[in-house]
Amino acid sequence: MAPSPPYPDERRKIAIHWLVKRKSGRFDAADQVAFERWLAEDPSHHRTFEALDAAWSGLACPQAELASARAHRPPRRFFHFWSMALAAGLLAAVGLGSWEGWPLNTETIHRTAKGEHSLLTLADGSQVELNSDSEIAVHYGLTARSIELRRGEALFSVAPGKLRPFEVEAAGGRIRDIGTRFDVALHSGQTSVLVLEGKVNVLLVDGGEQQGAGAGKALTYDAGGILSAPQDADLEVATAWREGKLIFRTTPLKEVVTEFARYHDVEFRFADPGIEQLSVSGVFDADKLDLFLATLEAIYRLQVKHDPDGTVVMARRKSSLSRPPA
Repeated sequence: MAPSPPYPDERRKIAIHWLVKRKSGRFDAADQVAFERWLAEDPSHHRTFEALDAAWSGLACPQAELASARAHRPPRRFFHFWSMALAAGLLAAVGLGSWEGWPLNTETIHRTAKGEHSLLTLADGSQVELNSDSEIAVHYGLTARSIELRRGEALFSVAPGKLRPFEVEAAGGRIRDIGTRFDVALHSGQTSVLVLEGKVNVLLVDGGEQQGAGAGKALTYDAGGILSAPQDADLEVATAWREGKLIFRTTPLKEVVTEFARYHDVEFRFADPGIEQLSVSGVFDADKLDLFLATLEAIYRLQVKHDPDGTVVMARRKSSLSRPPA
C-alpha cells in the first residue's frame, strides 16, 4: 500500500526545501532526480511547488545578494543563512493562508435572479457586473485569479495584478485578461466575448485553439470547438443591459424573445410558421414585458395570448375583413 501524502503544512515545507535548493546554485543531477521523484509522488506536490515558485518571484527577497552569493561560492553556513531567510519569507507569505491580502484556495459563489443585476467588488479590487439570471464562482489561488461563469452574462473590470493573471472559464473556453474590461455571455450553445478596453486572449481548453481580441472587438466560440476571428462589435447593443435596456437591430424575433426570457419567468411559443423570423429593431426596457408584447401586436400585427401555464403564444392576427354577403 502506497504511503499517504504528507499533510499540507509538511508538503509545503518540503516544497520550500526544494525551492531553496534550486535557487541556491547548489543543485546537482542527483538533486534533480530526487526532486522529480518527489513531484511524481502526488499531483499536489507539483501544484504546491509551482505556487511557491510564483510567490518567490513576488517576494522582496535579496535577489542581488543571492546572485552574488552564488558567484562567490560562500561557505555552507552562509548558504544556510540565505536558505533560512528565504524559507522564512515564503512561510510568512503562504503560511498565514494569504498573499497580497487575498484569501487562498477559496471558492465564492455569486448569483442573480431573473430581472436582477449585481455589482461585485472582489478582494483584489476587480469589479464584476452580473446580468440577470447569472452565476459565477470566484476562485483565489496563490498563482492565479480565476472566475468561472456558470450561467448568464458578466462584465469584468480587472484590477492590475502581475503576479496573478486574471482568467474567466466559460463553457470550455478560457479568457485571459491583458489589462482590460470585457464582457462574457453564455447563450444557447455559444459563448460571446466582447472587449471594451485593453485586450484578451481566448483559449479553447479542448484542442488548444486560441485567438486574441482588442478593444471594440468581439468573438464567439461554441461547444464544437469553433472559435471565430475577432469582429467589430456594437458596444451600445452589447452593453445596454447595464442600463436595463435591450437593443435590437434587425434581429429575428426568435432571438429577441429568448433574450426577454432571460429577464422574465416565461416561455414563448410560435403558433404560425415564419413568425420567429420576423425582423425586430428598437430599444426596449428589459423589465417591461407587457409593453414589448403590446408593441409586437401593434407593429407586427401579431396576436399574443397567455396560456394558463404561463406560456406566451404568438400567432398571426386574423384578417378583420368580413366575408362578403352570400
